[in-house]
Amino acid sequence: MSEVTVIGIGCELDRLFAGQRASLPMPGPPGRDDLRDLFDAFSGPLRSGEAVIVVVGDWLPEETMRSVHTVHSLLQTDRVAVHVTALPPLAASVLAALAAALAPFAPSAGALASALERIGDELTVLAWAGSVARLQHPSVSILHHARSLLPGSSFGVGLQPEPFVLPVTRGGQEIPLVASEHPLELLVAPSENADLSWILELVAPALGGVPVRELPPTMHGPEWWGTSRLVEAVGVPSSLEWLAEMTLSGTPVPCAWCGERIYSPPCPFCGDMAPPEPRRRSAYTAAALAAATHPVGTSHVHSPQAFADVDRRAEP
Repeated sequence: MSEVTVIGIGCELDRLFAGQRASLPMPGPPGRDDLRDLFDAFSGPLRSGEAVIVVVGDWLPEETMRSVHTVHSLLQTDRVAVHVTALPPLAASVLAALAAALAPFAPSAGALASALERIGDELTVLAWAGSVARLQHPSVSILHHARSLLPGSSFGVGLQPEPFVLPVTRGGQEIPLVASEHPLELLVAPSENADLSWILELVAPALGGVPVRELPPTMHGPEWWGTSRLVEAVGVPSSLEWLAEMTLSGTPVPCAWCGERIYSPPCPFCGDMAPPEPRRRSAYTAAALAAATHPVGTSHVHSPQAFADVDRRAEP
């Protein structure tokens, strides 16, 4: 098991699976006045001998990244890894919580940190949006921009695995999704005036009739997607064992500079670019997978069986 604390800046989920180790979400982007809180969040685990992995959205204000780098410099340590993600708010929150959940399967903190991009790639990321006039990703056609001006218009938007923007029609439509070959749970975070029909009637069946779990809306979702009429949706692998097999199945090699065991350069902790040796299957990961006795279950719409009850907002 990797001794690591995962901190999610701009993130709002602390855990996904019952019994998993929690991440530390910090929903509001820390400003100059919050440096002390950020310093304490980083330094506490370090004093306990743990490494720290920080997941931060690239959509947060530039001041947030300056604060993160300032605290990192003040600590003068190579035990903090900062992972900047382009995933939208709900998906970024899921990534941070998944990283914490996968720590017991990781042969090292460096292996976990260097696998974050692959972990994020396993997520299905979509949204129902009332308008795409201000949407930046994926690109939007002029026709869809114009359609956004019509009363009652709405769109289905996909980011992963394939980008798409489709107007939602009354008669239903085909969407470029295929049934998942592994257990999947669909997390949805609807705003107060959003419509879940597209998600429940088209997306969930297209993914193979996956169970849906509803969460409160995210703090940063409307700004990222460019509309307050919004349902963020993230398809999450509901088997940690499967996800570990897909993302943590190599043998990490010590970084030439700091000695942290990593999969590939640059080292997420010290930034050294020396390439490690070719990856092989990790005996540690294989043992962790073999020791897993209870696969993660599934849940149903609004029925939190697979996922733990989550306080998604940071305590005031």
